[in-house]
Amino acid sequence: MKWAPLPIVRLQLAGRLRQAAIDLHAGFVRDLDRGRGFLWWPVALGAGAAAYFSLLDDPPLASAIAFAGLALALGAWLICTNGSWRFALALVAFGAFGFAQADLVTHWVAAPVYDTERSVKLWAIVEAVEDRDRSGLRLLVQPRQMEPAPKVGMPLHIRMTVRGAKVLPEPGDGLLFHARLMPPSPPQLPGGYDFARTAWFQQIGATGFSYGAPEPWPDPPQASAWARLWRPVETLRLQVSQRIRSGLQGDAGGIAAALIVGDRGGIGKDTQDAMRAAGLSHILSISGLHMSLVAAAVFGGLRLLMALVPPLALTLPTKKIAAVAALLTTVAYFVISGMDVPSERSTIMVVVALLAVVADRQALSMRVIAVAALLTLILSPQAVMDPGAQMSFAAVVALLAANEARAAKEPDVRDAGDINWFIRLLHHAWHWTIAAMATSFIAGLATTPIALYHFGRLAPLSVLANLTVAPVVGFLIMPMALLVALAMPLGLEHWPLQAMGYGIDMMIAVARIAAEWTPSGGYVGRPSAVGIALVSFGGLWLCLWTGRKRWAGVALMLVGVITAVLAPAPGGIVSGDGRLLMLRDPQGTLHLVGKGERFASTLWLSSTGSGVPYKDPSVRGGVACDSEACVLAGSTGNSLAAVVFAYPAFSDECGRAKLIVSALDAPAWCKGSVVLSRAELDRSGAQFFDVDAAFWGGTGPFRYRESARVLGDPPRIWYAKEPPYRLP
Repeated sequence: MKWAPLPIVRLQLAGRLRQAAIDLHAGFVRDLDRGRGFLWWPVALGAGAAAYFSLLDDPPLASAIAFAGLALALGAWLICTNGSWRFALALVAFGAFGFAQADLVTHWVAAPVYDTERSVKLWAIVEAVEDRDRSGLRLLVQPRQMEPAPKVGMPLHIRMTVRGAKVLPEPGDGLLFHARLMPPSPPQLPGGYDFARTAWFQQIGATGFSYGAPEPWPDPPQASAWARLWRPVETLRLQVSQRIRSGLQGDAGGIAAALIVGDRGGIGKDTQDAMRAAGLSHILSISGLHMSLVAAAVFGGLRLLMALVPPLALTLPTKKIAAVAALLTTVAYFVISGMDVPSERSTIMVVVALLAVVADRQALSMRVIAVAALLTLILSPQAVMDPGAQMSFAAVVALLAANEARAAKEPDVRDAGDINWFIRLLHHAWHWTIAAMATSFIAGLATTPIALYHFGRLAPLSVLANLTVAPVVGFLIMPMALLVALAMPLGLEHWPLQAMGYGIDMMIAVARIAAEWTPSGGYVGRPSAVGIALVSFGGLWLCLWTGRKRWAGVALMLVGVITAVLAPAPGGIVSGDGRLLMLRDPQGTLHLVGKGERFASTLWLSSTGSGVPYKDPSVRGGVACDSEACVLAGSTGNSLAAVVFAYPAFSDECGRAKLIVSALDAPAWCKGSVVLSRAELDRSGAQFFDVDAAFWGGTGPFRYRESARVLGDPPRIWYAKEPPYRLP
C-alpha cells in the first residue's frame, strides 16, 4: 500500500475543511432563510434576563440604561442593514433587551420589604385563604396597621401561617394578629431556590406566623381597588375548594382541588414525596398539560357537536368557533386557578396556539412556541429562573423537534379504510402506545438536567409512571374535572367528582409503587451550574437547527455532562443565620453541626445526594450539643468546629475550635480560630467553603476558602433593606 506524499495529504485535508466550512455556512443560511433564526430570539432574551438575575451584586441604574441603549441602537441598525450579520446583531440586541427588561420589571414592582424579625400586632385584611389541614391555614393578607410600625414602609402583602383557627376566614375579613414577622428568606445555599426573589415579584414583603388564632377586626378600612376586584374570585376559589374536599376525602380531594382551582394545601406530604420520586409531581401544578387538555376537550367536543348539526357544519367556520370557545375557557381556567406564574406561562402557550388556529396557521410549531416564550419573558422575565418554566418549555421544544425529525423522514401515510375495524383499532392502539412511550421518554430526557440542578434527584421510573397514568389523566381525571366545574353550579358534581377520585386514587397508587422501587428516593446530588448550562445549550442547538450541524449539540451536551460530573463538591456549607454548619470530611462523610433547622438540613443533604433524615446518626457522628453550643470533635477528641448559641461558649471554643460559626457577634478577643459571626454572615448569606487537609488532621493553622455565597455587595434589591433605586 502506497501512502500519498505529506504535502498532498495536507492539500486534501485543507480542501475538505474548506468544503465543510462552505457546507456549514450554506446550512446556516438555509435555516435562516426558512425562519429558524427567529427561534433563537427568545433564547437570547432569556439569556439576557438570566444574566441579570444571576448577578451576585445589584447592578447600578446606569447598566440598565446602557443595555437598553444598546438594544435600541442594534435594533435601529438591524432595520437599516441587510448584511450577513443581521442574525448575530439580533441575538445581541435581544440579549441586551432581556437584561434591561429584567431590570425594569424588577424595579417596577418594587414594594417595601420588612427589615428584621420581630413580634408585632398586625391589623390586616384577608386576600386569599389556603386550608392546609393539619398544617393550619396559610393566608395572604393586606396589612393596614402594625405596632411597632415598620421602619421602611408597610409591606403590600404578608403571607401568614395560622394554627388553631376555629372559623375559616374568608377573603375580605379583617383580622387582628399577634404575630412574628420576618423578611422573605434568601436561598439556603448558593444557587438554591430564592424565595425572597419570588416574593419580591409577588410584592410579598414579609412572612410570619400567628401566636394563636387571630381575632376579628370589626370595622376594617376599605381594601385596595385590586383586592376588591379580586375578592369575588378568591371567594369562589375557596368555596369550590371546600366543596370538592368535602365531597372527596383525603389526598384525592386535595389533588382534585389542586387541579381545578390551584389549591394544593390539602395534599399530604407523603403523597407529594411519592409523586416527586415517581416523576409525577408536574401533574399537581396547573401547567401546560392541564391547560391543553381542557382546551382540547372544549375544542374537540364543540367541533363534534357542531358537526352533528349539518346546517351549522356547512355554513359556519366551526373550527374557528371551537378555537375561540377553547380560548375563552382557557382564560377562565387561568383566572379560577389563581393566576400564578406557572398557569400564566401555560395560558400564554395555549392561547397563542389557539390564535394560530383562528388565523389558519399551524397550532403547534416551533414558531408558535417561540412567540409564547417571547411574550412570557417580556411580561414576566423572572420566569427564566423558574424550574417549572424551564422544564415546560424544554419538554415542548424537545417534543416538537422530535416530531419535525420524524415528519422529515416518514411521510404521513394513512390507511385506506378497507380493512377490518378490529385490525384498525389494534393499529391505532399500537401507534398510540408507541407515541405515548416516545413522548414520555423525550419529555423526561429533556427535563432531567433541569430537575437534577434544582432538586438534586432523579426519577428513574418516571417514563413508566407517566406512561401508566397518562391515559388516566387525559381520559378520566381532566375530563371529569371539566364536568365537575360545569355541574357544580347546578349541584350535580357528585358523580363526576367520584369518577375523578377513582382516577386520582389510581394515579396515587402508581406513584407510591414507583417511589418504593426508586433507590434512595432518587437523590443523586446537585450538579454544577456550568455543566447544566452546557447541556441545556447543547439541547437547544440540537432542537432548533436542522441538518447535520445540529449534531454538534450532542458534543456540547457530552462536555456539559462531563463538567457536571467532575465538578468538585464543596467542602462545607454554613447557613446565613449562623445556626447550622455542614462539613464533608476527606472520606466523604457528612457532619451536620447545629440544632433544629430541619428545612435547611434536609435541603443541604438532598443537594449532596444523601436522602437520609437530618436527625440520622450517620450525619451526627462526633457532634455533641448543649444549650450553649454544638461541637464537632476530631478523631483525637480535639474540637474541629463549633456552632455557638450563647456568649459564654465563646470562652470555651475561641482558640480551641478551628472553625466557629455563630448568629451572635463574636467578641474582639476571640482569636486563633476562623470565626464566621453575625457581621460576616449578614454580608455574605449562606456560603460554600473548602478547607484543606490540615483542618482534619493537623494541629496547626489550616486554610479556609469561601467558594460561593448568596449575597453580594451591594446585595440584590430583593434582599436589600433599602433598595438602591425605585421607579415611580
